[in-house]
Amino acid sequence: MNPKNVWFHGTPDAREVIDHGGFIEKAVSVDYVVDLVGMKQNQEKMNIARKSGDWNTYHKLLDMVSSFKRDFAFMKPVFLSNKYSVARTYATPWLAFDYQNSIERVYAVNVDCKKVAKITAPGERFRFISVARAKNGFMDSGIPEEEIDGLIEMFNYYVLGNKGIQTNIIASIGSYLGFDCVDVVGTLDSFNGGSVRSTVRMVLNSSNIRIVDYNYKE
Repeated sequence: MNPKNVWFHGTPDAREVIDHGGFIEKAVSVDYVVDLVGMKQNQEKMNIARKSGDWNTYHKLLDMVSSFKRDFAFMKPVFLSNKYSVARTYATPWLAFDYQNSIERVYAVNVDCKKVAKITAPGERFRFISVARAKNGFMDSGIPEEEIDGLIEMFNYYVLGNKGIQTNIIASIGSYLGFDCVDVVGTLDSFNGGSVRSTVRMVLNSSNIRIVDYNYKE
């Protein structure tokens, strides 16, 4: 096994993957705003109605919110680490739904990613990356600034102040743009926090993963 080409995935319950012989593709979805101008105008009207106590108008405007949004469906990403010690923190039985019968494992895998977005985020918690670093990563991967600005505003609309972006939103944007994988480099991703920096790879199509060891140990 060549460690340069190996990634690790820790799981509290390996039974589904073992039975299936690999990762199962699962669809997930997020909503995003397709009419940013209309959404902002509607929110301004809602604020005015709320402050004036016009609850009838407020609720009518609230019912209109869904008309400015759409659902984007994509394959649920598989999260890998380039460090076994980080992946191992997720192989804890009590994290499983059926923890009494669960089988914790760390898989060693190879991944075929032809189109990769690379986001450098040293020292940032993986679950919430700064918008600037996410944007720069997609730009460095060939996405024009105007396009990624629009997509971040559309998909990350509800984050106040635009200070950060959750990794599920990064994955959805990556999938929308046709990337096979998104790498977040230098992030802190151990389950309990910790201070170990590693690269997390979000694989946006699980069929690109080949498990080379179902019970890897160091």
